[in-house]
Amino acid sequence: MHQEEKYWQAVLTRDNTSDGAFVYAVRSTGIYCNPSCPSRKPQRQQVLFFARPEAAEKAGFRPCRRCHPGEPSLLENQVELVQQACRYIESHLEGPVTLATLGEQVHLSPYHLQRVFKRVMGISPRQYTEAYRLGKLKTQLKDGNSVTRALYEVGYSSSSRLYERTPAQLGMTPTDYRRGGKGMHINYTIVNCPLGRLLVAATEKGVCAVSLGDSDTSLESILISEYPTANIQRDDHQLGQWVKALLDYLNGEQP
Repeated sequence: MHQEEKYWQAVLTRDNTSDGAFVYAVRSTGIYCNPSCPSRKPQRQQVLFFARPEAAEKAGFRPCRRCHPGEPSLLENQVELVQQACRYIESHLEGPVTLATLGEQVHLSPYHLQRVFKRVMGISPRQYTEAYRLGKLKTQLKDGNSVTRALYEVGYSSSSRLYERTPAQLGMTPTDYRRGGKGMHINYTIVNCPLGRLLVAATEKGVCAVSLGDSDTSLESILISEYPTANIQRDDHQLGQWVKALLDYLNGEQP
């Protein structure tokens, strides 16, 4: 699909994940908007697309007073807060980080933080902590460290805890992971999310990879390099629909 047609589809569906990626301007009104603007949709032949608000204004268009393109949106502010929370989690793996402690760091109540974090990331702070810890465990294993040494390096309290959780968290055993996923069948999909492009990959045992990036090609390369001996296939139908439905639900777009 041509890039402008993708933009037009985002306008038709009021896709808020596309806000910030581009703006559209309407010749007949002289106004430019965010893709998610609630204003009545214009005719396609009246629409122009611009990568940045500054480009639209240079072309003579005025910002919409309903969606305020070019100004930080509520979602953008929430993304910044969540990024701060993520950095705090990443630097405090040695012990449990409570919602109350995390909320103090970003000046949100525990309840509000939980909701905002899930909306932006698609998972809770606790799940992010486990995912980040698991990512560090993967690095330790790929560097050739023993499972015992790796688990203590990333904050697991015991080996039994590791072996209880990793089949579901890794989508395979730690040994299979060290072998590059040899003999494993991995399906993956890539969808839009507020932070960019999101890759989710899974085996029959569970999710084995979640990655954020700017392009599908780079995300696919990362997945292949992580599991060089696995059978990897893209699945935008079943897995893709499940991930998109989950993100829509977390964004409040589905009941």
